Amino acid sequence: MNRRRRETIIREIEYWKRSRLLPEQYCDYLLALYTEGDGRPRSRQRPGSLAAGLCLLLPAAALAIYFTELSFVLQTLLLSLFLSVCLLLVWRWRKERQLLHFPLIGSAWLLLMGTVAGSSYYFPGQSGALTVAVLANCAAWLAVGRLFRLHYFSLAAAVGGVLTAVIVWWQ
Repeated sequence: MNRRRRETIIREIEYWKRSRLLPEQYCDYLLALYTEGDGRPRSRQRPGSLAAGLCLLLPAAALAIYFTELSFVLQTLLLSLFLSVCLLLVWRWRKERQLLHFPLIGSAWLLLMGTVAGSSYYFPGQSGALTVAVLANCAAWLAVGRLFRLHYFSLAAAVGGVLTAVIVWWQ
């Protein structure tokens, strides 16, 4: 078989594997067959380095939001940038179950930070607005937990809702 035809077949099998048109084991077998056991070097960036970058992004977000004297607009823009990076990684890793947890947790945390900061800025001293913001985050966590079948998100939503209700009742 000529080299060009073999490369086309290998690219097609890799597409099938990425798109999950065939089970991964079949695609691995076909790739081993057509590459004669050599395998193909991957040109993709390693997901572990992106996860490490995300782990560094979250403390940077906390430092930028809570420990600097930036204006509220600049803090909101930085938080929106960090949140969009996390959501982009959620979209990119939506089929890789092991890596999906990092950007989902980061997105949930950043969204909570943003809504709490926004409610404190726009409604200072009003606990009702903060309660609504926290309960809205809990509802979003419940939706994410059910969508991705992540029990810890559903549990966090339930615990957050109960704790918020208890704190509101206690006041």
